[in-house]
Amino acid sequence: MDINAYDLDWKSILIKKYKNYDLDEIDCMVLFVSDAVLHVEPKTLITKEILSPYMVDGDKIDDSLSRLMEKQYIAIKNEGNAFFTSLEEFKKKIFDDAIKDMVLKNQSNTLNSRRSDSLYQEIESIANRSLTPLERDQVTSWIKSGAEDGMIKEACEKSLTKAGNISFKTADRLILEMQRSQTRKSIGASTVNEDTKQREELREFLLNSDWTYHGKK
Repeated sequence: MDINAYDLDWKSILIKKYKNYDLDEIDCMVLFVSDAVLHVEPKTLITKEILSPYMVDGDKIDDSLSRLMEKQYIAIKNEGNAFFTSLEEFKKKIFDDAIKDMVLKNQSNTLNSRRSDSLYQEIESIANRSLTPLERDQVTSWIKSGAEDGMIKEACEKSLTKAGNISFKTADRLILEMQRSQTRKSIGASTVNEDTKQREELREFLLNSDWTYHGKK
């Protein structure tokens, strides 16, 4: 089913993502009030004077209108000698961006689904049985936490009990430890370790230094 810009509530989308467009709350209010005015009088040239009755600070309205026109979120159109404001290009941009986000999200979900199916099979091979729904949810949560496939499989192999069952509690702990270790390697020694090292070096210096005043005669 095809959808168009009128099938989406652009205002709801903008409220959630206005910072992505480098806008602030005043800018959003200017856009919303302008849209309401244009809905009644489509050929209106939006100015501070027109918006002022609906908003508090006139100077902020002027600043916002200037920014919005500079970003081409508000366009000035003309028919003959008449000039008027249009938000249609900006609405279309929000629509196009929303569609792109939907497509990317669906692609990501598809890839994650394929990855999950493959990983389920490999873990079932390690466990030598099918995974329960709860165990599949645990594997999915590991994937969402950013754990790599190899890390998950290694943890499952190491957590095998003598009876050959995977201890998912143990595997969860091992994955967390591996993720922490990977993080420490990527950023170097932690601040805590550095602070501890500096304190130990200072303590060593204080204990082993000769504090007698050698300059005294």
